[in-house]
Amino acid sequence: MMVETNLFTMLSAYRPGSAATPFENYCTSGLAYFLRRGQRMLTALFSDAAAAQNEPLALVEVQPRVGEAGLADLVLTFEGGRRAIVEVQVEAGADERLLPALEAATTEWDEAPAHVLLGLSAATVNPPWVPVTWLQVAEGLEDDPDPLALQFAEFVFRDILGLGDVPLDQALATNRLYALGGAAVRRRFGERARYVNSASRPLGGKYRYLGTTFASGEGDLTGWIGLVNEGVPLSDHYYLMLASKGAPIAQPVEQPRATGDWKWPYWTALGRVVRPITADAYDELLSRLE
Repeated sequence: MMVETNLFTMLSAYRPGSAATPFENYCTSGLAYFLRRGQRMLTALFSDAAAAQNEPLALVEVQPRVGEAGLADLVLTFEGGRRAIVEVQVEAGADERLLPALEAATTEWDEAPAHVLLGLSAATVNPPWVPVTWLQVAEGLEDDPDPLALQFAEFVFRDILGLGDVPLDQALATNRLYALGGAAVRRRFGERARYVNSASRPLGGKYRYLGTTFASGEGDLTGWIGLVNEGVPLSDHYYLMLASKGAPIAQPVEQPRATGDWKWPYWTALGRVVRPITADAYDELLSRLE
């Protein structure tokens, strides 16, 4: 039987040598906690992806070193000896330069492992990597009677997948606004759309702006959507806005003062945020690009 590890110890175990971001590491460690506990649906999900004949897990390693390739996100070992390298992604367009190195580093193992990529969409995964999605992870947890499993399922739905409304206080303090923006960009431009989180340095918990910079096609990142502070000095009030670097947009407004010397000429807004931010609001703003 696997030894159960303290959840909070696991979540604090980020290794600086890893290419993972702290948020990605947090998500990985939370998943590993439930895998180590032998959560039935998650174990079956990864066993199926690894072609491990529905075997229980014997070992879950977080950020182990894999030869000269560096640190893997997860290595799963099933009771029959089958192993799986798991690459974890929490954003679209993640850096995949490590994948070939991981493939090459495992060619000398006694038995070739499975290569599993846990991400936002199965459509963007190429062989030999086998896709598992965060939606499948959340669905595997949402019927679990354990309150902690239900909390992690909600975390996946809202903080990774961007499902659900986001109150302003959560937008400023969690990943939920970024997840909401990423989900809106993927809906609008497809699962292969490119985007990055973009925020000014916080001052006393306040931002000049925070949101998502994105590409509407194959070119540069020329769109931005998110929150812009109402004024300078910074206030507690924000507008939900869309900006375009090169193309005019419908219902234009003046560039807000809080964006400083940001030289993007085209802006539009939905007004001050007084209610939770919704997917519909993001979709409305993105529709103005046409």
